Formats: sequence, structure tokens, C-alpha cells
Amino acid sequence: MDGEKTDLRVIRTKKAIREAFCSMIMEMDFQDITIKALTRRAMINRNTFYLHYSSIEALLQELQDEIAGEFIEKQVSYTRMADIRRMIRVFFEYMSTRSPLQDRLLCSGSYQFFYDRVNRQIMGHRKLMNRGAFGLDEASENIIFAYYGSITAILYRQWVADGKQLSLDDMAELAEKLICQGMSSVVKY
Repeated sequence: MDGEKTDLRVIRTKKAIREAFCSMIMEMDFQDITIKALTRRAMINRNTFYLHYSSIEALLQELQDEIAGEFIEKQVSYTRMADIRRMIRVFFEYMSTRSPLQDRLLCSGSYQFFYDRVNRQIMGHRKLMNRGAFGLDEASENIIFAYYGSITAILYRQWVADGKQLSLDDMAELAEKLICQGMSSVVKY
């Protein structure tokens, strides 16, 4: 019975920390978030915070692992162009359902470092799982994965910055053309 109470307290405390942290992310840049302000907002003391997290960065790492993990779970292949096109569509469909918090973390300039870390985590996994998919040497495949990961992210961030004026289908189709066929697929000569 006592262990059950402890578990509930731990769950409530971690939830309070997480909610306070997420609301602070929505309101301010990461470098402005302090443990003092976070613990005040979560209504806990500093020692309680340290029972659960070693730092604010550890809390951010938890969010990073969750976001990257959700996308990594989607098993894909890069062996055919149809696979890559499907992955682009899956990316945009998945991202279009994300919360305002995730859009802030992945699209806000002040959180660019966060997106870069998520992207490296996802693309590192993709490279490992799809090694040799393009039949090229490792250095060339590294460039291809870097291009794919960064360009997809840039296009998504621009879509969000523009208020998602293009429909999801139009955005996914345009991204597929640009990534898979380049500028010549959409610009007239």
C-alpha cells in the first residue's frame, strides 16, 4: 500500500514538472528556463526536481527521445524511390498532427538546436537500419541521408512558418517533387 502511494506521488510530481516545463517552452527560449523558475511553477522544491532529473537538459532529452522515438517506430525502407516518396508523405502526415509544443520545439528558431538533435537521432537510426540502401559508398550515403533529413525539415518548418497555407496533400506532393526530382520538377525553364 505504501509503495502505491509513493508511485502516485512520483507520477504526480513528474507530471507537474513536465507540465511546468512544457508551458515554459511555449512562453520562452530554452536558455531562459531556470530550475528556480521551473520548480516555482511546478510547486516543488529544488531537491524534489533533482530526485527526478539531473538537469533541465535531461528533461529536454526526455522530450527529444519521445519525439524521435515516435518517428523511428515507423519502419521504412530507402531501397526504392517509391519508399522515399512514401516516407516524405508519412513525415508530413505525422508532423501535421503534432501539438503546438512539438511545433515550437521543432520549428522555432530558438529551439533549432533541439530539432537538429532530433533529426540527427532519427537520421542516425535510418542510416544504421538502411545501410547500403543506395548501393553507394558510406560517405555518399551519409550525404544523401543528410540532404534528405535536412531538406525535409526545412520544408516542414517553412510550411509551419507560412501558417500551413498549403493543404497537407499539396505540401506533401510539393515536398516529394522537390526532394526526389529537384527544382527542375517545379520551376519552368
